[in-house]
Amino acid sequence: MTLKKIKQFLGKKHKKAKLFAHYIKYFSLKPPNQKQIIVCFDGLFPHGGLVDRLKGIISFYQIAQTLGYDFKIIFNNPFDLNLFLQPNNVDWQIDTNKMTWHPTKTKTLYLVNNFDANPLKLIKNSKAKQFYVYANIDYSKTNFPDLNTEQLEHKWRADFNQLFKKSELLEAKLNAITTTPFISFHSRFTTLMGDFKDTTTKVLSVDEQDDLCNNLVTIINRVKAAHNINAFVFSDSINFINFVKQKVQVITIEGQPFHMDNFNKNNDLDGHLKTLIDFFMIAKSETVYFLNLKPMYSSSFSKYAAIVGQANFEVLDA
Repeated sequence: MTLKKIKQFLGKKHKKAKLFAHYIKYFSLKPPNQKQIIVCFDGLFPHGGLVDRLKGIISFYQIAQTLGYDFKIIFNNPFDLNLFLQPNNVDWQIDTNKMTWHPTKTKTLYLVNNFDANPLKLIKNSKAKQFYVYANIDYSKTNFPDLNTEQLEHKWRADFNQLFKKSELLEAKLNAITTTPFISFHSRFTTLMGDFKDTTTKVLSVDEQDDLCNNLVTIINRVKAAHNINAFVFSDSINFINFVKQKVQVITIEGQPFHMDNFNKNNDLDGHLKTLIDFFMIAKSETVYFLNLKPMYSSSFSKYAAIVGQANFEVLDA
């Protein structure tokens, strides 16, 4: 067995032990009274950012619909989801004080970053009735293999709107920002600009950062010239945001970019609020442009925001 496989084996064992230790306190010999799927974001494992979490939620809501299961969400880490997104047409809230775990009728599924799984089949073929799920992948293509891209996006948007409505706090913050038509530019650098802690570690030299930023500004100017409306810039790099503001007439959202998995181990509620504001502002765009020059990183943040808002979406990589 190779060292990589040994690490993977030990990692799986560790996660199983962690899940068992967490759920044993809910032990009950009384079987669940209904078929139920509960998607969990409780701090037990890293999940990724906002969109990764939404992917997991929507995927298993779709499965719950298909199989006729009750659907719930536990999202209390690193903040309470209800602060920003609340139940719309589906009551997905759950009283964690009344949670139960049956030794044979309850099952935990850890599918974080598991692109090869078929969770619909896993649940359909299981003898368990209740599932606590940890997931961050969009399985909609697996769930609905006969749908094309446009149909999948329509389904994803409809399911998102079935589950969520914006809280009064989030709605008020969004309404305070311009409502005139605008386009959006979005970029993801992770650690490249040296100002953001993430799962990556690569940092560009100062000269490389300047060259990349100047090339991106050239693209922004070219695209912006073709539109006679305002332009917003969104990014995970405050250094890039500040650079662009000095070079181009664009609008930015106040605040420090912040990762939902809390790499800095603080609990900045304003930072999480900014993430939600960025997402829904991008969703309100006429057109969303994702900037992706090498060696920048891919991101589905603006793509899924565009899906939610039914906005045009385009990748700019040259």
